[in-house]
Amino acid sequence: MGLIKKVTHWSYDNLIDYLSVNPTRDEVTHYKVDPENESDESIIKLHTVKDFGSITCLDYSESEIGMIGVGEKNGYLRIFNISGQNSSSPASHAPVGLNANNETSMTNASGGKAAQAENIVGSVSNLKDTQGYPVSETNYDIRVRAKKQRCINSLGINTNGLIAMGLDRNKHDSSLQIWDMNYHDDSHETINPMFSYCTNESIVSLKFLNDTSVLAASTKFLKEIDVRSPNPIYQHPTRLTYDIKLNPFNDWQFSTYGDDGTLAIWDRRKLSDQASLGDLNVASPLLTFEKLVGSGAASRKYMNSCFRWSCVRNNEFATLHRGDTIKRWRLGYYCDSNRDIAADDDNEMNIENLFVSSVHDTNTMYDRVATFDYIPRSNNGTSLICMRQSGTIYRMPISEVCSKAILNNRNSLLLSNFENTEIDEIRVNNEHEKSNLENVKTVLKNLSFEDLDVSEDYFPSGHDEPNNEIEYSELSEEENDGSNDVLDSKRGFELFWKPEKLLEKDISVIMRTRASLGYGLDPMNTVEMIDSSKNLQNNAYIRNTWRWIAIAKASVDDGTMVSGDLDLGYEGVIGIWNGINGISNQDRYRQETILSDKQLNKEMEKIIKLRRKNRDRNSPIANAAGSPKYVQRRLCLIISGWDLSRSDYEDKYNIIMKNGHYEKAAAWAVFFGNIPKAVEILGSAKKERLRLIATAIAGYLAYKDLPGNNAWRQQCRKMSSELDDPYLRVIFAFIADNDWWDILYEPAISLRERLGVALRFLNDTDLTTFLDRTSSTVIENGELEGLILTGITPNGIDLLQSYVNKTSDVQSAALISIFGSPRYFRDQRVDEWIQTYRDMLKSWELFSMRARFDVLRSKLSRTKTGVLTADIKPRQIYIQCQNCKQNINTPRTSSPSSAVSTSAGNYKNGEAYRRNNADYKKFNTGSSEAQAADEKPRHKYCCPHCGSSFPRCAICLMPLGTSNLPFVINGTQSRDPMQTEDSQDGANRELVSRKLKLNEWFSFCLSCNHGMHAGHAEEWFDRHNVCPTPGCTCQCNK
Repeated sequence: MGLIKKVTHWSYDNLIDYLSVNPTRDEVTHYKVDPENESDESIIKLHTVKDFGSITCLDYSESEIGMIGVGEKNGYLRIFNISGQNSSSPASHAPVGLNANNETSMTNASGGKAAQAENIVGSVSNLKDTQGYPVSETNYDIRVRAKKQRCINSLGINTNGLIAMGLDRNKHDSSLQIWDMNYHDDSHETINPMFSYCTNESIVSLKFLNDTSVLAASTKFLKEIDVRSPNPIYQHPTRLTYDIKLNPFNDWQFSTYGDDGTLAIWDRRKLSDQASLGDLNVASPLLTFEKLVGSGAASRKYMNSCFRWSCVRNNEFATLHRGDTIKRWRLGYYCDSNRDIAADDDNEMNIENLFVSSVHDTNTMYDRVATFDYIPRSNNGTSLICMRQSGTIYRMPISEVCSKAILNNRNSLLLSNFENTEIDEIRVNNEHEKSNLENVKTVLKNLSFEDLDVSEDYFPSGHDEPNNEIEYSELSEEENDGSNDVLDSKRGFELFWKPEKLLEKDISVIMRTRASLGYGLDPMNTVEMIDSSKNLQNNAYIRNTWRWIAIAKASVDDGTMVSGDLDLGYEGVIGIWNGINGISNQDRYRQETILSDKQLNKEMEKIIKLRRKNRDRNSPIANAAGSPKYVQRRLCLIISGWDLSRSDYEDKYNIIMKNGHYEKAAAWAVFFGNIPKAVEILGSAKKERLRLIATAIAGYLAYKDLPGNNAWRQQCRKMSSELDDPYLRVIFAFIADNDWWDILYEPAISLRERLGVALRFLNDTDLTTFLDRTSSTVIENGELEGLILTGITPNGIDLLQSYVNKTSDVQSAALISIFGSPRYFRDQRVDEWIQTYRDMLKSWELFSMRARFDVLRSKLSRTKTGVLTADIKPRQIYIQCQNCKQNINTPRTSSPSSAVSTSAGNYKNGEAYRRNNADYKKFNTGSSEAQAADEKPRHKYCCPHCGSSFPRCAICLMPLGTSNLPFVINGTQSRDPMQTEDSQDGANRELVSRKLKLNEWFSFCLSCNHGMHAGHAEEWFDRHNVCPTPGCTCQCNK
């Protein structure tokens, strides 16, 4: 097995030195590599030394350039200067890509090297070779062996010239021998060790830690030895002892492996602590990887394993697998906080507990790779130098892997890695529709639950049906245009998006687009917005839910869901069906009221009467005439939109058939119990297939009263399982067995349709079973349309929680839940959704939308008695009186005599102004509001607490706070702007009214402190730059 080893401290230029041993273990080569050049030409072969027997280990001196030691299987250690060989030929330094060679055969060295060896340590020459690389002044070759000649398993050279040899076991000679090359006599072939350890053991691996400490491993023990002491500092029993490698970023950590290829990472502090405390428990490695470097690794002990610590990034290492894959392992760590630490001991520090944070696989450019090492580059980049089993050296770049990924609040993805300082950004397109909430046309006027018609299931022509998460029509257009936004799939059922498009489909981007359009602030506008926008995730279930909420809100606003002390706003079918038990955990009636079932039925009857549009609506309900829950069933039909008259039936059929959905129209006829109508609808279709089906269904009229089984029923059952259209399936299933459960068990039919069948035809017991079973299903699955069943109640919040868990659409959950909470109940999850959505709006800088959301939440929390149940944050800014320093917007709680007495003069001045000012009387007489203002003038232009007059407008000289301003700057009075022709439209009148109120607001200059009405200030500074107060030169508008 070959070896490539990175050399440190040899190069003083921008090149890196490497030593290699070929796979046949008979030659050593010295390379220099340009780290910034990714081509193979950057690998320059300098020297090759041949004619070795069988190399088992190799090491180099960090202090002496070119000095390396090579251990052989025959027991000889050869030390020579690889950079001091005869290499004057320019060809000897040619790149690997040019197949250059500089091979120098070495013969056995003899005497005469003593003089050279005496000055070897620290003698670095200033000579350079033909390419300018530094070379040693000496050219030496020393060949030595131990007294008892045997295989050298491991070798270490420190910076002081000490050389450690790890030998095979011998009963009469130590296996760890350390000798000083500075005092070696070249005339002797055997060494005279200065320090000897480990008799009758085989040392398989060793490493110098510093000038005096050696980490050695036998086949059974790990030992740390200080040459100044005869005994090891510690010895730890383990069989994971081969190939010690120190972490270059943390010399406390090192790695070893065992006979079966199991890799271990150790911390020397942990081993020494166990020994110093006399703990009998065996210390364990920080990390263990079972058979990571392959089984039979011990048979390759004469060369280093395919394991390398990264020299670029801390806590990273790489391993070679099968000769064609290099795995880069990245470790994370945390410190053991329970460990007692001596504060005054620098070595006693928290031992890092490691874990694998990530693993990245890199396929090699060529197969049959034998070994590799890191090539560090600038900007913390890296590449690899690899050796194949044939001995070929090549360089392999590493594709950058993402080490950190962060999504910002606009869902743009920021990618970075530890190899370089660059940050990549995948940006989402920001070109979205702008909010036009005020101009959205509202056609859903005078809504009722009966308006839940077919439009909730079928979108108008020209609109894509948004039932799928991915719009395949859009994909096909992109593919036809040659766009690369969608990547081709190797399998037909998979679809891959480019990162930009994938991020645009993310729910966070969709929520931001919705928010910018005013999503959820008005249910009716939200329905229209979903219908008109293709960029939103406008699934049918979202549209249907908001349509139901819009109708429920209209019912709450017009008071048709309130009767006496009972408020059933936004209540679902199951809550109404369960009666008192269904609403007991909500504030649906006054707390001091004790509501019985009989009283509840009376209140529900009143609500039903309020809901009736005319007296002709009397749809039959099978098996419910004498039911004790007849009232609840009738109200449930109203809530679900199925309390229809016979004329309504015909309207529904015509609308559905107009859209071309004859199958659904026929199914609705069956839902209403009118089989002949279903036959008529299918018979009027243009498709011959539907007319034939109508003929088959007509057999129901002939066979419905015949008992037993027959061929017609069998064919109907067969068609109910084979037809593709769900509506035709349920028609044949019903006429075959005359069982409504066949329709209720069909999942392809919408929940509202199945709910209408159950309410109309099931008895009380079966209906209770169906509602309980269906509600549990929709809550567990997070089906948003199930709110028509649960309502916006605690059960509805459970449904929304499942929906959020499935879709992460916290926006819809927050906007829907505020219609019921906290007005009818409180739930901590709702508060969390609201706060999360407010934070999202803030991060998107949609502050106006957040304000609208807060205002909507406050309005919806107001009970029918006018009490606000939401926790409203107080104003953060207000206007205070200059005299009493109190908020002028807060009403006076009592008559503060002291305040009045202390400001009697101010109050009298205000009263005198009100009595004597002719303009005031002119514009405020003749109306009840003016009289009320006359009775309480301080609430208009005086402080409500102390009676002090407000500051006067610097332009009109009227006190700030005066309403119905009669003056304009040019001294003429214009006609009432509310009576202009342009303001006849309701929306324009509202806009003009808001403009007039804004003109009356207080406006102050923060420089000169002079005040004006906002409208007057705007008009003044359109023509002037200087403050209107005489003598003031302040340029207020700047």
